[in-house]
Amino acid sequence: MKILIVSLLLFGFITLLSFAEGVAEADASAEAKKPINLDSPCLVCHQAVTPGIVKTWADSKHSGSGVECAACHTARQGDPSGYDHNGYRVTAVPSPQYCAGCHAKEVAENSRTKHAWGAFFGPLKPYYARARELGLDPFSQETARQLDPEKMAKTALTPLFPDSGILKRIGFLDDPAYNHNNVTLGCIECHGSFLEVVESGRLKGWPNAGVGRINPDGTLGLCTYCHSRHEFSVAEARKPDSCGQCHLGPDHPQHEIYTESKHGNIFAASGENWNWDAPVDEWGPDDISASTCATCHMAGFGPIKSTHDVGSRLYWELQPKKSVPQWKGPDEVDFVLQRIPDPKKASENRVRMIAVCTQCHSPAWAKGYFSEFDKVVSDYNKLWDYTDDLLQQAYDEGLISKDIPLDETPEIMHYLIWHHDGRRWRMGASMMGPRLDPLERCGRYHHDQVGGHAQRHRDAPNFKETDDPLGINPLYGFLFFLPWRQPFCR
Repeated sequence: MKILIVSLLLFGFITLLSFAEGVAEADASAEAKKPINLDSPCLVCHQAVTPGIVKTWADSKHSGSGVECAACHTARQGDPSGYDHNGYRVTAVPSPQYCAGCHAKEVAENSRTKHAWGAFFGPLKPYYARARELGLDPFSQETARQLDPEKMAKTALTPLFPDSGILKRIGFLDDPAYNHNNVTLGCIECHGSFLEVVESGRLKGWPNAGVGRINPDGTLGLCTYCHSRHEFSVAEARKPDSCGQCHLGPDHPQHEIYTESKHGNIFAASGENWNWDAPVDEWGPDDISASTCATCHMAGFGPIKSTHDVGSRLYWELQPKKSVPQWKGPDEVDFVLQRIPDPKKASENRVRMIAVCTQCHSPAWAKGYFSEFDKVVSDYNKLWDYTDDLLQQAYDEGLISKDIPLDETPEIMHYLIWHHDGRRWRMGASMMGPRLDPLERCGRYHHDQVGGHAQRHRDAPNFKETDDPLGINPLYGFLFFLPWRQPFCR
């Protein structure tokens, strides 16, 4: 009987303790998530007009910390995007400069990256180069009105837009009825647009949330591409799907590579149980079982401090035609037009990356893998030099013409070899993805099908006869059938 009484008392005590803990947790949760201030003039309207925005903000740390709409959306002096809205001067597009009031370190670090400069590195490079050539400021609203960055992107005949050569040949590039809008909702969607203020806060180049957007106040980049508004979550940015918005496909397949790597495999198996909400610079091996993109490239992990300079742990530039050590940054050279390798900086970056790796791996493992990876890059560079020489030989011998870039088969294959398959080769090796298989077919369609069709319907007086019984010039055979044109270790 005594045993029964003791057991009942013990059970009651444990139940009461559990209840008390539950109440404490609920109180803590309620304290952390303060009620929405219904007296806020912004929220009074926007709860009815855009309830989704209010909901995500209410779930954010901003809301819990008392950071309300006006803190980010009150237009600053001199910001041309400001306009009058119900008695307030507001902007719909707060730039990183607005975030810098609280996040100065992060904004300063990001400003030096290819993320922030992504629009000028990519689709808006023709505009940037032309502005510099004319001695104009490429960041200014006046220069944008004069040169029209998006129109230049859509009508430029350049390998930056690999379909431009074929479109030029078939007469579409200069046809005003052809929008070439894959530039807007393809390239510019990720790289970023130039936001030009037309009138009273109305914007040209918007909507756009590209990572390298040129903002009306002249700043570069956008924090909300990785920390989606209006929740601005650190946990979201730490997960690989955030990076996978842009880093996927045949020409930058990092997300697919990560997914098939051992790191990605472990994430798929157990990532839902990881601690994604650890404070910045307190995230470590106790919180996750394998690395994500953010772990290696940005996060404070173990003793390694966080950074928003996404290139600060990389040795190689893997995206250009030929790989070189990391380029000098925008604080040293014209980042867009001058690609100057900096081996010293690259070596320091490698040390930082290995410091991250060795939170989970031995130094011998980490250094050994990078040694093998460096050999892959060396092999690619050697084959690239040979491929590039063959294209120049074709030009020199009059087999093809330079008048329109990327409209003849050797030019197209030359492009695909470095921009698609060469990147997969190098990036697959860098991230332990040995069996990458591409998913994107649009580029192949434009090049192989549309380009090949146009070629068959064109007289080719410059083509030399060969002794090949199949009628294939050895140059063409090499460009078509190089083993490494196939996906990296398919």
